[in-house]
Amino acid sequence: PIIIDAGCGIPSPDLLAHATSSLLVTRPCYLSLRRAAQLSAKPTGIVLINETGRALGKRDVEAVVGAPVTAEITFDAAIARAVDAGLLASRLPAIMSKQLAAVA
Repeated sequence: PIIIDAGCGIPSPDLLAHATSSLLVTRPCYLSLRRAAQLSAKPTGIVLINETGRALGKRDVEAVVGAPVTAEITFDAAIARAVDAGLLASRLPAIMSKQLAAVA
């Protein structure tokens, strides 16, 4: 498989046309869902980053985006620090690896 991280942008139409699947990584927050609802290309699945204290949940995200949640990751400050330090590409934290196993 080929994985393309489009970041906060929108992948080119050529990439989307050849993709067999696409995943949206998002949090269950109003602003994220508002932006996801405006996407012209709907993802085939969602990786949901859960945070304590959020009013919105998995069903809300699925309803707004129009795709199933295929994996859930619990927010972890250690993972956020690894991303900020640029270490995520070299070594995936064990908890994240376990939670992403459903996507593979």
